Amino acid sequence: MRERRQGDATRPARGVLHLALLVARREYRRTVSRRGFVAGTALVPLGAIALLVLTNLILPGNSAGNGTAYSGSPVYLVNESTLALPSTPPPGMPVVVVSRAEATALLRQKQAPEVYLLTSDWLRTGRIERLVLTASGTDLSSLDRRDAQQTMLAQYLRSALLHGSGLPPDVQARIVQPSTLTDLPIDGTAGSAPSSDNLSAATFLIPYAFSLLFILSIFITSGYLLQSVSEEKENRVVEIVLSSVPPLPLMAGKILGLGGAGLTQVAIWLVTALVALPIAGTRLPELGHFQLGPIVLALALVYFVLGYICYGAIFAAIGALAPATREAQQYSGFMGIFGAVPLIFTGAFLADPHSPLVTALTLIPLTAPGSALQVVALEAEIPWTLIGSSLLLLGAFAVVATVASARIFRATLLLYGVRPSLRQVAAAVLARG
Repeated sequence: MRERRQGDATRPARGVLHLALLVARREYRRTVSRRGFVAGTALVPLGAIALLVLTNLILPGNSAGNGTAYSGSPVYLVNESTLALPSTPPPGMPVVVVSRAEATALLRQKQAPEVYLLTSDWLRTGRIERLVLTASGTDLSSLDRRDAQQTMLAQYLRSALLHGSGLPPDVQARIVQPSTLTDLPIDGTAGSAPSSDNLSAATFLIPYAFSLLFILSIFITSGYLLQSVSEEKENRVVEIVLSSVPPLPLMAGKILGLGGAGLTQVAIWLVTALVALPIAGTRLPELGHFQLGPIVLALALVYFVLGYICYGAIFAAIGALAPATREAQQYSGFMGIFGAVPLIFTGAFLADPHSPLVTALTLIPLTAPGSALQVVALEAEIPWTLIGSSLLLLGAFAVVATVASARIFRATLLLYGVRPSLRQVAAAVLARG
């Protein structure tokens, strides 16, 4: 008798799972075949390709900023001053000293785009002339190259001035490259936040773009769930569906199917980022230092899944409560404010990832996905206490939101043209079973 009862008890559970998987397969296929979904998914890879093409056009050669070795083409220099230049340039400074006639030949044969000239009064005035073939305007592709050449040439001339001065080599090195700055908190702990002097465009843009892509994917996928629920309710297709599929497996299948579509989108975007960052790093060295490790990727996927469940459950409840699709979209637009909050306060993340504001945004479930991804991307070491607490709160909220949404879905889905009162909604959420 016990075996029969256990078998009878497991059959409904298996039936619910089977129905949920059927609905999930249908929703997944329908979503990934949408033109909007395909266009939105392809937009990021196409944008990455366009960025790489523009980078090749604008920055044809490697450049060096302050504190890095110059790795571009040789810099040709004509010395008409009284400064004695070293016969062998220092390491990392490919300066070739030529005569005025050789400089003219290099320019006419287009072997060098420009040649730098130390004038006879350089020691007194510091004036350097740039010899070019024609006096045409400066194209964008030469700006970065010339900036890197001027930085390297300034260091080379400092080395030449110190050559033979008798100063120790370490003193000469400090004069050429004075210092680098790092932040050290007074409590003695290692500073993980980047110094404001070392912040680069990559430090700001990559975590911002990383969070933006995930939040967009969460809202796009949840938006499809909202649209599916509200349209089926408005067209009364749900009446036919509910005659074959109970509300619980129907909603679970929609969440699973649309979540799988969102994961597909995120996977394509992540592969694009993993391929594009190393390639872009050859042209923009700042991007090459940013790496997406396996732990960061795993955390990103976990936050996406939990964030999608939270927003998906809320959007499904909105779709069930709203009398029409248009009103459901208007109500859901308010939820976009919560997703945009971490992006609005990106400056606070860059200034101090340990500030109370950043901690609060990372712990609040609706702002946790975007906030946690910025914290993980900016921190030298992952703050596991904060991330663990954030995941626990986000997971608990996902469970509560899903249960509440399922009850609202079951209680109000068949109401047409009627907006349930707050008392009815509260009664549906607090109902047992």
